Amino acid sequence: MDLQKDFMNNDVPKHTPLIQGNQKYLERKRINSLLEKAAQKPVIVMVAGAGYGKSCAIHSFARAANARLAWMQISERDNLEEHLWENFVSVISTIDIKCAEKLEKTDFPGNKQQLERFLIAAKPGIIPGEKYLIVFDDLHLIKEPAILHFIEQCIYLYSSFSNITCVLISRTESALNLEKLTAKKLVKRITEDELKFSQEEMISYFRLNNLAPAPGIASLIYKDTEGWAFAIHLASLSLRNNPNPAYVPKAFKQNVYRLIESEIMKSISPDFRKFLLKLSLIENYHPNLLKIIARDTSLDESWIKQMDDLCSFIRFESCYNSYHIHHLLLDYLRERQKELSREEMKEVWARTALWCMVNNRKIDAIICNEKAGDYNSIVRILDTFPLILSRPTAEFILGVLNRAPEGIYNDYPGAIVMRNRTLASLDKFDQSWQETLDAMPRLKALPESPQKHYALFVCNINLGTIKIIQSIYTRDYNFVHYFKIAAEEAVKSSHVTKAPLNGLILSSYACRVMAPASRSDIEDYIKMLGKIIPYTVLAMGGYRYGLYELSRGELAFFRGELKDAEKLLSLSVTKAGKRQQYETRNRALFYLLRIHLSRGDFSETEKILKEIEADLDEVYFPNRYFYHDIITGWYHIQTGRREEIALWLKSDYEESELHSGAHGLEKLVKAKYFFSGKRYPAALAAMEDREKAEPLIMGDIEMKVLEAVSRYGQSDKAGAFRALEEAYRLAKPAALFMPFTELGKDMRALTEAAIREKALGKLVNTLTLEWLEETKRRAVIYAKKIYPQKRRAARGEGPNASALSRREMTVLLSLSQGLTRQEIAESLSISPNTVKSASRSIYNKLGAYNQADAVRIAVDRGIL
Repeated sequence: MDLQKDFMNNDVPKHTPLIQGNQKYLERKRINSLLEKAAQKPVIVMVAGAGYGKSCAIHSFARAANARLAWMQISERDNLEEHLWENFVSVISTIDIKCAEKLEKTDFPGNKQQLERFLIAAKPGIIPGEKYLIVFDDLHLIKEPAILHFIEQCIYLYSSFSNITCVLISRTESALNLEKLTAKKLVKRITEDELKFSQEEMISYFRLNNLAPAPGIASLIYKDTEGWAFAIHLASLSLRNNPNPAYVPKAFKQNVYRLIESEIMKSISPDFRKFLLKLSLIENYHPNLLKIIARDTSLDESWIKQMDDLCSFIRFESCYNSYHIHHLLLDYLRERQKELSREEMKEVWARTALWCMVNNRKIDAIICNEKAGDYNSIVRILDTFPLILSRPTAEFILGVLNRAPEGIYNDYPGAIVMRNRTLASLDKFDQSWQETLDAMPRLKALPESPQKHYALFVCNINLGTIKIIQSIYTRDYNFVHYFKIAAEEAVKSSHVTKAPLNGLILSSYACRVMAPASRSDIEDYIKMLGKIIPYTVLAMGGYRYGLYELSRGELAFFRGELKDAEKLLSLSVTKAGKRQQYETRNRALFYLLRIHLSRGDFSETEKILKEIEADLDEVYFPNRYFYHDIITGWYHIQTGRREEIALWLKSDYEESELHSGAHGLEKLVKAKYFFSGKRYPAALAAMEDREKAEPLIMGDIEMKVLEAVSRYGQSDKAGAFRALEEAYRLAKPAALFMPFTELGKDMRALTEAAIREKALGKLVNTLTLEWLEETKRRAVIYAKKIYPQKRRAARGEGPNASALSRREMTVLLSLSQGLTRQEIAESLSISPNTVKSASRSIYNKLGAYNQADAVRIAVDRGIL
């Protein structure tokens, strides 16, 4: 917090009538002129020590310029992503409520693809002709690279608006990287020397406070204060009682506490002193929260006036509807917190935590409850977090639990629940397994209670889940009993698990089986799912509902049994949707998209894409943005619109924050993107990277097939044939041949080359001519089916065709009636060439490849 903020105006928004400001501030024309010139740049950087009037200068300038002001007061807690995000969204709401409402529905954009979405959503509704100042105050407190990067992106975003200036206030140089803006001369720096009061300004400030020191005394004060705004202000307080300048010595900075005690604390009531001490325990000073705390000190509404009397040290910031307490005053108060009893402190923290929860400030609530030692409340708060946590949040929560008393898991059995989830989010499965086994005897020995059975339910779910994760390597599926016990304990606990805790986080493939694998190996895994899912659905409010059908549908799809796959996947979509299993539903939609695309059924693919788009509104689907980009990216590449995929998927090094077991699918899309642009080395590098992420049979086949066509694109025929043979050997035991088909014309070219080599006796491997011919045939059919979409993309046409003209509608109707081109020409009195041209246009707009297909699509869409 800045120190000299005592000259700013104390206007309060109309919806906050309880503040009656009488604050005096000095309009420094020199500083306003300086800022007016600086504000012509997109960025102002103000670096000066405490008490140089940085914030005051901006407030004064904003008032003089009638600018719209958004002020983000940064604290050390803002190094935590969730806290920073809550703070940022609250600040944005002061200038653009609609933008803030959009941002409230998302999480902190901690990676490149989330930042891309944020930069789109965060563009404010700027009013032309209005000047905006967006202030980041106390930037020196930010140390976390991810937070610094986010603020940098905000600055670059807002710098693109001609009427927005970002003001960066800091006591020391911040770690922000603004080199690009600096190089373009878009940054104005303001330093301590420019912010210092001149002697004339100091005298004007004294006069504003009805003080008139003699010229000699004024010169001595200015010499002692060296133009430091805060020192000048305290000098004015001393002069009110004693005109002797010795009360403002040059060693003032070392005597700040003594001056606060003598000039401020002696003038306030004991109740108000205790009130201030209580405020020093917390960091949020919203008026509603302060009213709650003031009730404990019997201040009623008098605290408002007393806060107002200390306007130089405590001011109301109307731009974010909160009080701001001078950091030196806070430091003074915090050293004297021992004047409060432990009970008084706990009461303040408890009330603050409750207020924070009501206002969706969960991190602050946890911090307050930890200080109060209220771990029962902490456990209740943690129960509202998603099943899988972001790494920073998981580390924060694990730190809270590690600092807890030894008996926390006996006193609060629910704490073991959160610990398991936290360790799982950090991929510490071995530690989680051992800690769970160690905890269970203690839990079983507890007296009967719903909390005991809830903890035992979660422990068994945790053990079973770890076994599922390990089964990819062991193929030991003898652990259904964990889930059966979990269901029994859940019933005894009467606990009902709701979203987001009941949401399943999938890996890249529903069938988590390693190569080599036969169909029976995959079937064994699916049978295991069929056995445990009834228990998880009962125990966890629908958990995994629809996953069995998804797994069976996935296997059928990879085998090319598309009718069976469609039925199973459609059932998965329905079942998963009923029980909020959004990730399962989304994955089933992805396979349905691939099925309809393989048939050339573009009207159905459009419907599926709309459903996938609708998933973005599901707030309990934590990975919705990642999977939306991945699925639509795959579709755009297949249909020739590679330029439309999300930027982060085009990057050689960026990746999502999906857990490591789910990186395979995004690696596949990245590799396909590089391949589609003939960047074969980058494609091969992405494939190698994927092997480290997720060694599953279906992913191995998809990547190995893509490797084969990539090597063929490099004219490495020998390498291409080796990769093709490896893919064949992986796919043959379970007959998983759809990945070959989906490579269309690229697979046709590769198999044609292999067939020629076979015929010449140059290719000696396990690939048979029969299999090569069949694979080529399937790939050719697939390529023909998707050709209309690729042709439209090549012409620069969007996937959604424009409406048919009147003549095209007439021709389409005639085609649906079975008329020939000549008959249509005669009936409409036009030439056969005109009919041919209209027919071609109809096919393009509908995404059809012949007359029958055009009629079918038109009927499906309700055109006919």
